[in-house]
Amino acid sequence: MKATNLKQKVDFTGKNIFVGIDVHKKNWSNTLYYDQQYLRSYTQPGSVEVLVNFLKKEYPNANYLCGYETGFSGFEIQRKLESQGIKCVVLNASDIPQTVKDKLQKTDRLDSRRIAHALATNSYNPVYIPDIESEADRSLVRYHFILVKDITRCKNHIKSLLFQFGVTLPEQYEKRWTKGLVKWLKECDDIKGNARVRLDLMIEQFEKVKTVYLDTNRRIAELQKSPKYKKSIEILTSVSGIGPLIAIVFMTEIIDINRFSNMRKLNSYVGFVPMEHSSGEHEIKGGITIRTNKLLRTLLIEASWIAIRQDPTLTYTYNELIKKMTGKRAIIKIARKLLSRIRYVLINETMYEKGILK
Repeated sequence: MKATNLKQKVDFTGKNIFVGIDVHKKNWSNTLYYDQQYLRSYTQPGSVEVLVNFLKKEYPNANYLCGYETGFSGFEIQRKLESQGIKCVVLNASDIPQTVKDKLQKTDRLDSRRIAHALATNSYNPVYIPDIESEADRSLVRYHFILVKDITRCKNHIKSLLFQFGVTLPEQYEKRWTKGLVKWLKECDDIKGNARVRLDLMIEQFEKVKTVYLDTNRRIAELQKSPKYKKSIEILTSVSGIGPLIAIVFMTEIIDINRFSNMRKLNSYVGFVPMEHSSGEHEIKGGITIRTNKLLRTLLIEASWIAIRQDPTLTYTYNELIKKMTGKRAIIKIARKLLSRIRYVLINETMYEKGILK
């Protein structure tokens, strides 16, 4: 009698496979959950194609949901997985539930298990994924602030070298870094030998960074005038304290103001909400949260110091607040009000009016 081939491939149609990925440069540690249960953990080369081939071969036709933490890898993995028809989310590490044991024991496998478990139990809040163009714009604007730090570092290194060898800056250059100071440094003959060589190299480094800084600013200026941002920049700069640079930072960090359904969520993203530890009859509120968009929060606080001198309403509010609290606490409250005004003018696409109480 002829044998009958009864081989039948497994089919996961309608089944859910959850994949937690702990991303590293060369290798990924993956954990799979299926039907609300831990399935397996394994390590693979850091490749989207390897993961896609594995899932489709081992669990064909399933509904896949992958997730990984924000970090150096950005959103490229998410975009590639989505292009392959596999849903993927990116999570903030501090939003992933964990036990005390998880905090005491940290390994790649355990990290991927926590992510997979959060996906399987729907106990996660994915971060916002910007489009590639907006992410590139944000990267350029952020580079401005990286270069500012680099320039400051170069200046401090030069001043430190001068102090080390007993060279005193002329009085007119002590507080201002000008072209005249750079010329004076190049002609200064009080430093000899290899110290002079080092100073020349440091000056050269400073000038190169400054050139890149100026070129970056020109490109940001072009971005501000582009059709994508021009109207929003005009609206934002009508708000007291908001200049073109803060405006483009706000637009490239937020990208879409309408993704925040209310002021509370926007306020939380920027980082103006207070930390709180309350239980029973005890209520303890601390300073503003350590979870923040650091760049946005810093710039909005700086803008608030300007706004209280330009907007009569904010001037009055600030003066009333400092009767009850310190100036630093008062300016945080002003920054919240400024953020609320920014949200209003962007959503309503209207220019800001000074002197309006509400």
